Amino acid sequence: MRKQRVISAIVLIALAAVATALGSYVLGALILVFICMGIYEIYKAFENKGFKPLYVFGFCFAGLFLLQTVFQTPEVLNLYLGDTFLGGEKGVLKDCTKLLSVNWATIYSVLLLIALLTVMVFKHDKHTPADAAITVFGAVYVTVLTSYSLSLRELDEGKGGLFLFLLALLTDIAADTAAYEVGSRWGKHKLIPAVSPKKTVEGSIGAFGGAILAALIMGLLFTLTGWFTGLKLFWYPVIGLLVGFLAQVGDLAASVIKRYAGIKDYSNLIPGHGGVLDRLDSLMFVFPTVYYLVRLVM
Repeated sequence: MRKQRVISAIVLIALAAVATALGSYVLGALILVFICMGIYEIYKAFENKGFKPLYVFGFCFAGLFLLQTVFQTPEVLNLYLGDTFLGGEKGVLKDCTKLLSVNWATIYSVLLLIALLTVMVFKHDKHTPADAAITVFGAVYVTVLTSYSLSLRELDEGKGGLFLFLLALLTDIAADTAAYEVGSRWGKHKLIPAVSPKKTVEGSIGAFGGAILAALIMGLLFTLTGWFTGLKLFWYPVIGLLVGFLAQVGDLAASVIKRYAGIKDYSNLIPGHGGVLDRLDSLMFVFPTVYYLVRLVM
């Protein structure tokens, strides 16, 4: 089990690192794939309780929301379109950027709700209001939180964002790894057994320690090498502390859904980890937190 976890973690880290280094197109595509897989997994989980979520609406919401993330600022738009006739200072989309960023979220949310309610009218014998609610919940939960990974990557016009993305990702992995190792070796006191029977207080403390240590090491590395100097060293252990807490909350929140659905893992796609959501659950809480903290202090 431990060997599988390590191998899978190495593969996922390598995949994320390559996608991040190759730029916004590749990372955005990878994030969209992961989000759609996560939506699929959470809908499948709710099907165990008799719900019938509408998959196509969840996938459409994911695509539109990520598109809105791309168009939210001129700087991000230029990262994708560069100096083509669409991007740049004279690009035809430059004047549309503000309009897109202000109205898209509202427009496609309204259209999604209208479409869902329309389906309920004509397919009332197959889909209930509860199905519509589950459809919206699954799509928003997975898409909105995960999309902050792309927003974080594009901070500082994509330059400092590369290091901030890696900071959030690797700190989360350190928290998860430390929690697993400490908990499996020395864990004796259950944390919240009604939600996650295997998690222990000792493992939770290990998660805090692993996250803070990893964040501090990366902070020293970024600062001493001059790779990224946008954050004062003081903020790195603060980020580690927040990640140590929120990574566990995200994990436990996903566990609540799994226990409700009567499943152990969302799928068996990733050996040693479970499904895509089993790997993303903590990151979905980490990315937004790091994003807003960095925006606040930079």
